[in-house]
Amino acid sequence: MFEQHFKAELKRLNLKRYDVCELLGCTMPTLKSRLKNSDTFTVGEIITLHNSDFDLLGIIIFNKIIKE
Repeated sequence: MFEQHFKAELKRLNLKRYDVCELLGCTMPTLKSRLKNSDTFTVGEIITLHNSDFDLLGIIIFNKIIKE
């Protein structure tokens, strides 16, 4: 579920996963791992993405609500 919303944000912002890797300074395997478990995103990464108009925090909160 998280990964689908993440992909929708990528599409909305016209970004690719490699763009996000560059923004976060991480490798593609690291990003894929974080997409499988959204709890592994650091606060700094969330802020970086948020400052780039990426609604990662909204996706995380939405997924927490859905899981409960």
